[in-house]
Amino acid sequence: MSSKQREIKLLPEVLRQLRETSGYSVDEIAKRLKTTEKKIKEVEAGESAFTLSQIEKLANVYKRPLAAFFSDSIPKLPELVDFRINREKRLSPQVYLAQRKAQYLSEKIEELSGEKSQIPSFPKKFKPDKLAEEFKKYLNIQLLKSKKPTEILAYYKKILEDKLKIIVIEYPMKADDVRAFSIHSDISVIVLNEEDKPSIKLFSLIHEVCHLVKNTAGICSLEIEQEDQKQEFYCNKLEIEQEDQKQEFYCNKFAAEFLVPLGDLKLEIEKLASIDDESIDKLSEIYGVSKQVIMLRLLWLGYIGKERYNQFKSGLKEPPPKKFGRRNWEKVFLNRVGELSLQEVKRAYHEEKITYYEALSILGLKTQYAEKIFT
Repeated sequence: MSSKQREIKLLPEVLRQLRETSGYSVDEIAKRLKTTEKKIKEVEAGESAFTLSQIEKLANVYKRPLAAFFSDSIPKLPELVDFRINREKRLSPQVYLAQRKAQYLSEKIEELSGEKSQIPSFPKKFKPDKLAEEFKKYLNIQLLKSKKPTEILAYYKKILEDKLKIIVIEYPMKADDVRAFSIHSDISVIVLNEEDKPSIKLFSLIHEVCHLVKNTAGICSLEIEQEDQKQEFYCNKLEIEQEDQKQEFYCNKFAAEFLVPLGDLKLEIEKLASIDDESIDKLSEIYGVSKQVIMLRLLWLGYIGKERYNQFKSGLKEPPPKKFGRRNWEKVFLNRVGELSLQEVKRAYHEEKITYYEALSILGLKTQYAEKIFT
């Protein structure tokens, strides 16, 4: 018998935690290992064991170092409120991976920098439009308009990282019901769905900022309907779920007011000859947000009726899977670690607090891109 086929006894609780914190069910792992569910359950109950070959395969599936399987315990994932409407639907393994990445960066950047996120507090009684106004004053910024969504997104990312010490990263979620999530910690983190359009990421970013300000961080799908339109749907839900959705609607309205202030929108509307599809497209370009956000703002202002909005919504289709073609992988890696993380790791490296290879390990950066980034 080869060494890889010899069974190795590991802590069953560690094996179970590794599977659960990677987002896999017993039956999924049984299929990956080409074994039975009974076998997986027996191993996780301490009644059987995996071979080294199986453990190596699991390490690859879970995206974990082999050493993790021989540990005494596994770090817990941050406890995040699930704000999704369909919260019974399982989160994808990629979302779990993104959570682990965010938590790791949060802990490492705090350790290297010795700093903490500087998230301001405001009176709880503030309505979302008032909070958006006061938050902009706190950041000392003006409304950014008539720029590409990518430019607006980059601008607000930098503001939040520089002024509030919030890590902002993008990660592939492989989930159509997770737009973003946030972790409220000593160094807070916002994670955007890498696969979303820039205009969606922009709204997600500001939505998650509101969660951090309100200390209600969690996993969001960003259903941006009005609260009264959803009231009937939630009437039979648990009270805690109703409260969660109130938080979601609050953060949606905050993001809408932050990015498309009603006062400014009225001025732009006065310049238009009519509220037709072309005008709505123009407003979407001015503010860098999706057409749906503009339609909702027009609905709330009374410029369009519910019938027109509902017609628009019924015509919405799920976008086809994103085809990247030839990607700028350097940019992808930078988005996945965030500018704040990169700068703190570079600073620690140049101050000789960490080695070159430790820096690469923290950032998850391939050596082929490292020389350009670290010079």
